[in-house]
Amino acid sequence: MTASIRSLALKNFKCFSDEVRIELRPITLLFGVNSAGKSSVLQALQYMREILDRHNTNADRTLQGGEVVDLGGFLNLVHGRDLQRTIEIEVGMQLGVTSIPELVPESFDEWQTSDEGVWGVYNTLQSVRTKVESVSVRLSVAWNEQREQPIVQSYQVITNGVWCVHIESSGDGRDVRMRLNRENPIFMAEAPDPDAELAELLDFVDPLDLGGDSDPTSEPEVEGNATSSTSAGLRSVLPDIFLAVEEAGMERPGDGLRGWLSGFRGALPQLNRVLNIPAPGAKGAENVYIVREFTAFLSWLTVGPALLLRNELRELRYIGPLRRIPPRGFDVALTKSESAWSNGMAAWETLLTGSEDLVERVSDWMQSADKLATGYAVTREPVQEFNPAQPVPQPVGPVRKRTRLVDAAGLAHQPQDVGVGISQVLPVVVAAQDGNASVVCIEQPELHIHPAVQVGLGDLFIDGAMNQELSFLIETHSEHLILRLLRRIREAAEVTSETLGQQLTPELLGVYCLNKRNGVVWIDKVPVTSTGDFAKPWPQGFFDERGAELF
Repeated sequence: MTASIRSLALKNFKCFSDEVRIELRPITLLFGVNSAGKSSVLQALQYMREILDRHNTNADRTLQGGEVVDLGGFLNLVHGRDLQRTIEIEVGMQLGVTSIPELVPESFDEWQTSDEGVWGVYNTLQSVRTKVESVSVRLSVAWNEQREQPIVQSYQVITNGVWCVHIESSGDGRDVRMRLNRENPIFMAEAPDPDAELAELLDFVDPLDLGGDSDPTSEPEVEGNATSSTSAGLRSVLPDIFLAVEEAGMERPGDGLRGWLSGFRGALPQLNRVLNIPAPGAKGAENVYIVREFTAFLSWLTVGPALLLRNELRELRYIGPLRRIPPRGFDVALTKSESAWSNGMAAWETLLTGSEDLVERVSDWMQSADKLATGYAVTREPVQEFNPAQPVPQPVGPVRKRTRLVDAAGLAHQPQDVGVGISQVLPVVVAAQDGNASVVCIEQPELHIHPAVQVGLGDLFIDGAMNQELSFLIETHSEHLILRLLRRIREAAEVTSETLGQQLTPELLGVYCLNKRNGVVWIDKVPVTSTGDFAKPWPQGFFDERGAELF
């Protein structure tokens, strides 16, 4: 499964006060000293999912973290435990393999009309849709003193790197306003004639609500028309769209487009629900269709990105820093829990329920000398229990499957009878070979394993990214892991172009180091060259031990 999540920005979240940003690659590594904020990056994605899936702004336990993750509520999430601050989280997604979901079925193909107005609105809206190449969702969460709980204070949709929709709630969360950026690139089109004057919309919509400035939180410039800050020959089609729906009989939305924002909880729209846009004056099939298409379009643009992000985060897989050893006689749980990945138990269940091909691939990675070489293969065998008290032993219960670890001598062992490092690395291997995830988040995959196995993890993640189409976000201290990845990049630079498609290149790897400077946590990107070297010196304070010990 190819993830569409491509970036994460944080502000006032846990140890991060100033805004930090991470661009996610197929393999993204987070290095840093203890308590530098590496785990906080992974937890931010879980917190975002809690808000979108359960409106859980005061989260402690999470759906994916189970007993491993305890966020401690808003007071422990906001930087410095300062309730005057506002948490801001932005997640960016690249469209292509995935797309913004529609909230209403498409039925235009069944519509038969020669009305130029209908076709004009339809073509304009379709043109805007096709221009959206990337989309981000940004949430601001603030403490509400009257309710004594945090609320989503603002919700923003960013398309192609420019703000497009901005929804903001009042301090108590009861009143909501929305603004659209008429000068967003998706609304700009070539046109020889001047733009529609915003003054024509005064009886229908406040031009302030179609602001075209770069900052959605400031008062926009409204003098003149929408071409004031655009290139010659380009104009915004958004005023034209609003004029068309006004003529079709749509009800005036009121200041801040408030009339279209019923059902919101703070600034966050209800997912899976179209905006409520009344049109009491829509008479005739053509006008009804125009209103319907506009409602579907604005719901797609406003609610669709959050729905897409929620779906992507539901497919996120989190593996915590301590993986459990399954008990003897371990079996698949009757009640599934996605948090079972957090302690590694879901990996053992996957070996019992997954395909034979998956078991074979995991076994190959565990035992092959050119891979992890842990000394153990993995087998799955049917087991039937019998009642020995009967004169003729009778089978008891159904045939069950059991996973065994087989050593070089051919002896089968239960997980409790081998070194603890095996139980730590096996869930990482299963997660990297099971492609049913978007982003795989792993804390300390190198825990309790030999350096020779740690370097093999680099190849495991390369295989998972290229062959299983997974994205990895990894919190680690392992120098051995990064050395293997750098080696593979050097080797890729030496091979012919015909085989480069299966090689690791710098574009597929993101390396970040988290450091504290003057009490503030910063995330430094460490670029990697095509020759497998760092493009700048490694930030001070990490991997310095090697030089000190050797020289």
